Amino acid sequence: MRITNAQITAMMHNSMNSNSAELGKLMQQMATGQRMMLPSDDPIASVRVLRVQREEASLTQYRSNIANVSSSLSTQEANLQSMSDSMLNVRDLLLWAANGTNASEDLSAMAGELENIEKTILSFANVRDEEGRYLFSGTLSDTPALTYDGVSGTYTATGNDKHRQAAVANGVLVDENVTVSEVFGPGVDMLNRLHGLVATLKDPALNVGDPAVRQQIVDTLDSLDASHGGVLGAITELGGRQNTLTLLTNSNDEVSLVNQKISGELSQLDYAGATIDLNNYQLALQATQKTYLKINDLSLFSLL
Repeated sequence: MRITNAQITAMMHNSMNSNSAELGKLMQQMATGQRMMLPSDDPIASVRVLRVQREEASLTQYRSNIANVSSSLSTQEANLQSMSDSMLNVRDLLLWAANGTNASEDLSAMAGELENIEKTILSFANVRDEEGRYLFSGTLSDTPALTYDGVSGTYTATGNDKHRQAAVANGVLVDENVTVSEVFGPGVDMLNRLHGLVATLKDPALNVGDPAVRQQIVDTLDSLDASHGGVLGAITELGGRQNTLTLLTNSNDEVSLVNQKISGELSQLDYAGATIDLNNYQLALQATQKTYLKINDLSLFSLL
């Protein structure tokens, strides 16, 4: 079989083009640090990398959700703690009012202080986040948790008792809030009793020796203690959720580290091996070029 000069030239060009292409690809890999420039370079590894990237995107969203929920829980916890402190102040005043040694002027002065604390407790119950959402209104976050009706002189829970939820890990939902109904009960009995007592103690015609007045104070005190227990329970619940979020954050971070390791093993270039391949391609390309030059210079005249 006779090999023509054109065939030899074509073979040399194909070899040089192939080596040049592989050399260029390898240099691009070394410049970027990525082993796979195209999915076709390693289809199986490419699919695995895409799965890892999707999981990392989910973990990023979980981190954002955890940060938002944690901030909301901290705000709620701070307001409930302040509400608890206010209730303790109310309790001290009610115990003082119930001792039976106070004049009507004393009870009237206490009523003024109780009225201010009542308004303070209402403001804590109707606290809003930075987006203007009422935190203790359940899923009705655009509605105040508590509303006062000036006609009837009573408070009403205008939110609901449902919880907002956020995804914080794969298949894990965490409640974002506690509700006024959980803290005060559906009828907001404590605030209504406190409001009624304030009106009684401010009455100019108040009879300090009337047993009904002392009984009203005692009933308000009992209702206060029950609601205060609800507040403390809610604070404990929020603390438990914060602990859960911390554990989930650590778990998500560990999963993310594993994903980064897997992604690196699949997609990052082995520079030691790439350096060896680079030298081999360069040597092959140089050898092909020299061979081509020698073959191209061959002539029958050189053999005569």
